[in-house]
Amino acid sequence: MTTDRRPTHALVASAVLAPLVAAVGTGLAYAVRDLVPDPVAVHWGLHGEPDRWQPFGAAVVTAAVITTVMPLALVGLATVMHRSARGPLAAVAGGAAVFLGGVLFGGLVAQRPGQVPQAFPPQWAVPTLVLTALVAVGLWRWGRPTPPELTGARQPLPDEAPRLDVTPTTRLAWTGRASLRVGPTVALAVVVALPLVWVALAGLAWVWLLALALGALLALTLSARVTVDAAGLRVSSAGLSWSRVPLERVASAGTTTVSPLREFGGWGWRIGVDGRRGYVTRAGEALVVHRIGEPDVVVTVDDADEAAAVLNTLAARVG
Repeated sequence: MTTDRRPTHALVASAVLAPLVAAVGTGLAYAVRDLVPDPVAVHWGLHGEPDRWQPFGAAVVTAAVITTVMPLALVGLATVMHRSARGPLAAVAGGAAVFLGGVLFGGLVAQRPGQVPQAFPPQWAVPTLVLTALVAVGLWRWGRPTPPELTGARQPLPDEAPRLDVTPTTRLAWTGRASLRVGPTVALAVVVALPLVWVALAGLAWVWLLALALGALLALTLSARVTVDAAGLRVSSAGLSWSRVPLERVASAGTTTVSPLREFGGWGWRIGVDGRRGYVTRAGEALVVHRIGEPDVVVTVDDADEAAAVLNTLAARVG
């Protein structure tokens, strides 16, 4: 069997991208060196006014180090995780490199004598956000591993796998919802939105759009519909699929208990160190789907035993 190396290639590309963005930013900064004051503003207070400065050279070095080190730390994390996690982490690392480089170097080179420095100059921040999204999506798609080809006869489901006692022609379907509790949702929303609201109130009204976009993303990732039917398992919200497991890929399904922080490092759509995909919104009962040739999928949902029984019954019908 040939190993799909696209996830590794995408991760290598993101590792190269970080120092490349830092080098381009450094070159650009020194290209406009004579137009930028010295020292330059590097930090802004609650009212959007600069409150800390650095010599030009030190500011450039700081920006280059942050732009390089933080994405490479994500690349290093990916190397100790399951290879199927390399694509998603390559997307995060590459997007972080572009975002940090655009914001840090953009805020530096946009400063001019006689003008009040801005933390997020729009002429740099808006293109940076667009390019960040394009790079992240491109690396994500490049790094998506191709599932191994299914060959030979399908192995029967384990005897202990729960199933329903119904006729083979009975139409089956099951739906549920995976949602974070109201209290944690509000707390997480405040943590995410508060810094952006502060920036917007400081005089950058366009940042409200970013706050709204992040709020919409938060709503999408913390509540999803779980469906089991003749197409397999689907976890989706607002038409966006977080996980999809066709019946022919189901080895078996069952239940488990989940600790979001310990096993997945948080809530929402996550990837475990062992490669498991998790849509986790709370601790406790969860549906676990063992896939053929791929890591498991875990979904925290009530009545997970019912979902597992329906999925096993449907999967057993696949020849």
